[in-house]
Amino acid sequence: MVTAPARVLSGPDDFASFQPGEVLVASITTPAYTPLFAMAAGVVTDIGGVLSHGSIVAREYGIPAVLGTGSATRDIRTGEEITVDGSAGTVRLPGATRAVDEPAGKRPWLLVAGGVALLVALVGHRWYRGRRRR
Repeated sequence: MVTAPARVLSGPDDFASFQPGEVLVASITTPAYTPLFAMAAGVVTDIGGVLSHGSIVAREYGIPAVLGTGSATRDIRTGEEITVDGSAGTVRLPGATRAVDEPAGKRPWLLVAGGVALLVALVGHRWYRGRRRR
């Protein structure tokens, strides 16, 4: 868990404004963001999950991360002192009534949808290969 000022980044053009000790807040992180992780106190994104780039790199650097909030870049302002709790999957904003929580309720449906899509692709692939061998 960490409490630090937030820095909302809309893309690589904003990288120069990022200061050491800030919480990196972005829609999504890509490998281009990796150098910022070395300076970041934490990471918060709108999109992502436990196997996304931001999550993996944050674990490597040992910094808290909450990904897949859906609204972090809308709800958080640059300079706000926010608390990122990577274990609980929450981001606490200034004032006790404001919080950005990881949408845990949506995650099981996403996993089910992903699993069904994978199953359909595998079955389709096997069917196609079987027809070609005849």
